[in-house]
Amino acid sequence: MQARERGITLLEVLLTMTVLALGLFAAAAQQLRGLQVSDEARRDSQAVYLAQGLLERGRAVGVLQEADRADWQAQIHRLLGASAQGRVTGSAETWSLEIHRSGQAPIRLQGRVSP
Repeated sequence: MQARERGITLLEVLLTMTVLALGLFAAAAQQLRGLQVSDEARRDSQAVYLAQGLLERGRAVGVLQEADRADWQAQIHRLLGASAQGRVTGSAETWSLEIHRSGQAPIRLQGRVSP
């Protein structure tokens, strides 16, 4: 007697669907991680842009006014979130700028502002 298997058993279908679901979950996780990394890169670029902008303002004016510092802080909060903080230290000729974000390494820039 020759028995021939025809069709697909329910167990094979369940196994195939499980493997397919795991693959789709892995692909979705990779997409999510890619979006997170892209967002972090965007925030890092914005932090560097804001710090460079303040250094350029210092080169143009020569003195950092309190209004300039408040405007810079407002831009940091608007673009990087309410928990982000900026700090300016240094002498009249050289400024060191730091932007701190929660859970991230600080962004540090240093520049000469006097001619």
